[in-house]
Amino acid sequence: MDKKIESLYKILKKAILECNSTSISLSGGLDSSIIGYFLQPKKINAISVFAQEFLGTDLTYSQMVAKKFGFSQIIKIVKIEDILTAIDKTIKILGVFNDIEIRNSVVMYLSLEAAKNEGYSSLITGDGADELFAGYNFFLKMNEKLLKKNLERIWKIMHFPTQKIGKSLGIKIEAPFLNETVIDFAKSLPVHYNVKNEGNERY
Repeated sequence: MDKKIESLYKILKKAILECNSTSISLSGGLDSSIIGYFLQPKKINAISVFAQEFLGTDLTYSQMVAKKFGFSQIIKIVKIEDILTAIDKTIKILGVFNDIEIRNSVVMYLSLEAAKNEGYSSLITGDGADELFAGYNFFLKMNEKLLKKNLERIWKIMHFPTQKIGKSLGIKIEAPFLNETVIDFAKSLPVHYNVKNEGNERY
């Protein structure tokens, strides 16, 4: 195994296993699935929230991950009216009207609300992974120089409303990707580790 990858593996594992919560927000995406992988030794409860009108493949993937890792899973399917109510509550909590920030935060509000209703007092999230390790699709179109420039720009301005939402609902948020050791390592990682070419595929 590449030494950089091996170091990242160890750093992530340590940060994730230091989390005390026994519940995780599991979307079926890469970020929460990576966290789930390292949490396998623990008895973990997964909270998964999806919009009824836009189920896509995420529901299936979250179920596959939960089954693979032996997690008990609570699935909440929300309707449009639930989302509209959550948008209103999210705006009141954050005090912002930025459509992108609200759109990104409302799903987490619904997950935290579901966790609270199930009696959980804390939740592990994948906040920070995309920003630190170039997880967004638009990064795929950039060369290394542009990728480095944009990552550094994002690192300066990135913020995560999950903590504020969690506090308002009485839920403690644990975000292992935002562990200082993980952040420092991500910033030191050469950008070619984040976006790679293999054959005709770029990922």
